[in-house]
Amino acid sequence: MNISIIGSKGLAKQLGKKGTSSDITLYNTSFQGRYFTFIEPEKYPEKVQTLFQAMSMSQFTILYLTADLPKNILGECIIAVDTLKKKGAIVLDVMEKDEIKPILQETSLRDFPILENNPTKIFEFLSEIEQENIQGKPKVVIDHSFLVKSVGNVALGTVASGEIKKYDKLTLFPAKKEVMIKSIQIHDKDYDKASCGDRLGVSVKGAEVEELKRGSVISDRMDCLKELSVSITKNKFFKDDIPNEVMCIIGLQYVRAEMKENKLLFESEIAYDGEKIIILTPEKKMRVFGVAAALSET
Repeated sequence: MNISIIGSKGLAKQLGKKGTSSDITLYNTSFQGRYFTFIEPEKYPEKVQTLFQAMSMSQFTILYLTADLPKNILGECIIAVDTLKKKGAIVLDVMEKDEIKPILQETSLRDFPILENNPTKIFEFLSEIEQENIQGKPKVVIDHSFLVKSVGNVALGTVASGEIKKYDKLTLFPAKKEVMIKSIQIHDKDYDKASCGDRLGVSVKGAEVEELKRGSVISDRMDCLKELSVSITKNKFFKDDIPNEVMCIIGLQYVRAEMKENKLLFESEIAYDGEKIIILTPEKKMRVFGVAAALSET
């Protein structure tokens, strides 16, 4: 299970062993036979996109709060969770429930369980969460990639739906390149297949490391587009003029776009599967503009 930890730093390091690290750092562990990957946006708050990418990589989010967390960062994290409508919990460290509850009343976090910073109790709580098993097309969302000698090009990611098998011939989107799955590893063990929810590494034939970039998707079918008609819900705390140029999070893709009436015009082609599009304004004080959903075709 992938769990993002946002807000204050340090909890992920208490719960798992450090693994892959870039602007997002992964910490891995197991508890009572179940594997957990904790995802921390290493370069947040400098890079606001990593906050949303970390949450998009996860099935569950922990908002970790310590007394020294700046109020603006707390506010942005609450807005982010509320915008994505993530399932989650709050872990408090040297803070009282009464300090945080009033801030959450008008958000989707108001019913989040509140836990103390006790690793055993946190793991017991997490172990009770059932992981959603989404059937359908095979879909792996890539978050890191690199070249390994004697193995080849390796992509790390999560199976978002269906299952993939060794030697499957699929397509890399939005590059639209046919690729073959040469091998599959889950928690450093070789497997012949991987199912929805599995975090994995795959050796890929048919694409270069540069093409296996964060946000790319390995699947058998996927829409690729440069513009999309959308309905936009603006963040109620965004008070500036409506911008023309914005940055968008689509899955794990981070792409520049132009907002024009009810359309988003993307700088480069994106892989799109109906997910919410987060609209960011990184240069402004309020960096979360809102969320967009595709308009249904009639």
